[in-house]
Amino acid sequence: MDDAFKDCSIDETIKKLSSRNNGLSEKEASERLEKYGYNEIIGKQRNYYLLFLKKFYGSVQLLLWAIVAISLVLKHYDDFYIILILLIFNALIGFFEEYRADRSVDALKAMLAKISTVKRSGKMTQLQSRLIVPGDIVHFKLGEIIPADLKLIDADMLQIDESILTGEALPVQKQKGALAYSGSTVKKGEGTGIVIGTGYNTFYGRTAKLIENAKPKSHLEAAIMNIVKYLVVGDIIVIAIMFAYGILEVHESIAILLPFLLVMFIASVPVALSAAFTVSMALGTEKLAKKSVLVTKLEAIEDTSNMNVICMDKTGTITKNEISVKEIFSLKYKNNEVLQFASEASRADDNDPIDNAIINYVKPIGVKTGRQLNFMPFDPSSKRTEALVSSGKKRYYVTKGAAHVIMGMCAIDKKARSRLQAKVEKFASEGFRTLAIATRESTRSKWAFIGLLALYDIPRPDAKDLIDELKALGVSAKMITGDNIAVANEIAHEVDLHGGIIDIRAKDNKNESMLSKRIIKAGGFADVYPEDKYTIVKALQKSGHIVGMTGDGVNDAPALKQAEVGIAVSSATDVAKSAASLVLTKNGIEVIVDAVKESRRIFQRMATYAMVKVAKVFQIIGFIAIVFVLFKFIPITPFLLILLIFTNDIVNIALSTDNEMYSKKPNAWRIRPIIISSAIMGIILMVEALVLVPLGLGIFKFTVPEFQTAAFLMFNIGDNLTVYNIRSKARFWDSRPSTPLVLSSILGMGIGIAFAASGLLMKSISGYAIISIIGVAIAFMFLIDIVKTHLFKRFGLD
Repeated sequence: MDDAFKDCSIDETIKKLSSRNNGLSEKEASERLEKYGYNEIIGKQRNYYLLFLKKFYGSVQLLLWAIVAISLVLKHYDDFYIILILLIFNALIGFFEEYRADRSVDALKAMLAKISTVKRSGKMTQLQSRLIVPGDIVHFKLGEIIPADLKLIDADMLQIDESILTGEALPVQKQKGALAYSGSTVKKGEGTGIVIGTGYNTFYGRTAKLIENAKPKSHLEAAIMNIVKYLVVGDIIVIAIMFAYGILEVHESIAILLPFLLVMFIASVPVALSAAFTVSMALGTEKLAKKSVLVTKLEAIEDTSNMNVICMDKTGTITKNEISVKEIFSLKYKNNEVLQFASEASRADDNDPIDNAIINYVKPIGVKTGRQLNFMPFDPSSKRTEALVSSGKKRYYVTKGAAHVIMGMCAIDKKARSRLQAKVEKFASEGFRTLAIATRESTRSKWAFIGLLALYDIPRPDAKDLIDELKALGVSAKMITGDNIAVANEIAHEVDLHGGIIDIRAKDNKNESMLSKRIIKAGGFADVYPEDKYTIVKALQKSGHIVGMTGDGVNDAPALKQAEVGIAVSSATDVAKSAASLVLTKNGIEVIVDAVKESRRIFQRMATYAMVKVAKVFQIIGFIAIVFVLFKFIPITPFLLILLIFTNDIVNIALSTDNEMYSKKPNAWRIRPIIISSAIMGIILMVEALVLVPLGLGIFKFTVPEFQTAAFLMFNIGDNLTVYNIRSKARFWDSRPSTPLVLSSILGMGIGIAFAASGLLMKSISGYAIISIIGVAIAFMFLIDIVKTHLFKRFGLD
C-alpha cells in the first residue's frame, strides 16, 4: 500500500483514504477495523494439541515407554497399566501448567499494550495501537514507536530511527509529505501522520521475518540440570555394578533386573522439574504483577534474585516527581517577566512534569503569554526546550533548560555570571533544581539571559527506609540524575545514600580506568546523560556485580538491555519498555524492593527442589544397592518405585506455591555446598530406610513383598517430611508452609498409608508396622533438622 501513496500529496492521500483533517468518526473506525483487522502482527500461534503430545516425549518419558514395553512383553500387566496412567497424568499436569503460564504471559503482555495518540472526530484520544485503522490521524513524539505506516502531515524537527527495517544505524530526517514506517522509533522532534497501512499491510508486516518470542533456558533450570547430571552419572555407575552383581552373583534374570534398574535410573531424574519450574514462574509473575511489576523476560526473575547493585533514577523513583516552582531570580527582569518567558518555552500537550509545573504555577497568577508558532520539546542531548513565539507584532525565540547549558549559550559579563552561579549553587544546596531562561529576536541574534527558576522534587517519604531495606538485602543502591552535583548531594544526604556523588562528566573523570573505580565506590552520579548509563552498567559488571538499572527514555535502552535487570519505570517510552526485562506500573523504590523479595522466594523454591531431589537420590539408590548386595533381593519393585515417584511429584509441584522466606543476601547457585549438604542429609535418610532391615526382617518377620511395601511407605513418608526440613533454613516449625504444600503432602502420605494398609497394588502390612515406620520417619525428621541447621550455617546456605 505504501507505493500507492509515496508520490501522492497530503490532500490526495486524505482523499484516497476517505478521511479528513479532523480524523475518522468512531463509527467509521469501527467499520474499518472490521474490514482491515487489528493493527498487529501476531507470531505463530502455539499448537496446543501438538504441545500435549510432546509431553509424552523426552528423556524421562522415553524411559517410561521402555518400561511399558518391557512390562507388556513380560506380561506384567499391573506395571503396564499403572505406568501408562502415570505417563498420561504427568502429561496432563505439564500441559495444564504450561498452558496456564502462556495465558498468564499473554495477560501480562496485554497490560503492556502500546498506546497511541489518535485524532477521532476532531479530538485527540489515547487508544491501544492495535485499534488504529487506515485513515486515522496519529500524533507521535520523542521516544515513541511509530504504530503504523504513515504519510506525514506535519514534521517538527523529526528524526526517525529505521534500523529495525533497513539496518541503517543513523536516524533519518523526515519532512512533511514523507512516509514513516511502523516499528521505527522517533529519535528527535515530533510529528503527525495519516495512517496508510496497518498490521500485515505495513512495510514491516510484509518484509520483516516473523520470529516467535524466544523462551531462553533459564540459568535456574540449567543449574538444577547441572546438579542432576552428576547424580545421573553416579547412578549409572551404581546401576552397572548392580547389574553385573545381579547376573554373576545373585543369578537374577535379565527380565527382572532390566525394568528394575531402568526405574532406579528414573528415580534420579527430575520428572517434575518442568512442571515445578513452570508453575513457580507463572505464580511468581502473577504475584509480581499484583505488586506493580510486569515481567517481560522470565530469566529476569533469577537475575533479580542475584542482583547486588541497582542504579535508580532520582526523579520519580527516589523522589515524588511532583515538581513545583519554589523561587524566581533575575538580575534585571521582574518575576512575572521571567515566568512569562518560562511559560512560553513550555507546552502542556507533552505532559512534561517541568512544563506542567511552570504552566500550573503561572495560570492562577494571570501572567499574559504570547502564542507559540513552533515548539521543540525537551531533548536529552541538548537539555533544553525552545519555542518561536508571536506576541502582538513581535516574533521571538525563547528557551529554557539546564542552568549551565543556557548560561553557556548567553553573553554574560563576569560579575553577573558570578552572581548567577552563586545563586545556582545556593539553590542546589537547598535541594532545588535550577532552570535558566533566555530569549533572542531571531536565529541570527545572540541569546539574552532572562533569569532562573528554582524547582524542587522532594524525596518520597519512604525513600530512606526503602534504601536502607535494600542495603539490608545486600543490594547497594546508587542514584542517577541529570541534575548538577550539588542537587544530587542534597538528595543523597536526605535519603542516606553513602559513597559520595560523582560528576560523571567532570574533567578528572575522563580517564576510563579511574572513572570505573569511582563508579564502583560512588553512591550516585550527577550530570548524567542517557548514554552515560551504559558506561556505568559496564563498569559495574566488569567488577563482578549483577546490575539493575532503571530508565524511561529512548537513550536509556542500551543500558536497560545491557543490565542483567533492566527496569522500565511506569512513564517509560515504548523503546525503553521493549529493552527492559521488568516494567513497573507504579513508580517508587517499594516496587523494586517487592521485586527483589519475590524473585528470591522463587529462587529459594527451586533451590529447595534441587536439594530435596539430591537427598532422595542418595537415600533410594544407596538403600537399594546395600540391601541388594548384602541380602541378595530387590527391596522395592519397579512398580512401587514408579508409584513413589508419582506420589512425590505431587509435593514437588506444590513446592512452587510454598511460602518460602526470601534470603537476606543476593542468591547464587553454589553447587558444591548444595551437593555436600544434600548428600549428608540423603545418607541420614538412607540410614533411616536401613532401619527397616532389623525392624522388618527381625521384629515383624516380613516376607520380601511385605518388605517391599514397607520400603515404599518409608520412602513415601520420609521424603514428604524431608521437604519440610529443607524448605526452612531455620527449624522446620519456624516457617509456615503454604496450604497447597500441606494438602499435597497429606494426600501423598495418605495414599501411601492407604495402599500399604489395604494391600491395594502391593502386599499389605499390619497397622503396628505402619505406625512403627511413621514413628521412625518422624524421629529422623527431627534428627535431620538438627543436622540441617548446622550444614546450612557451615556452607552459608542460610
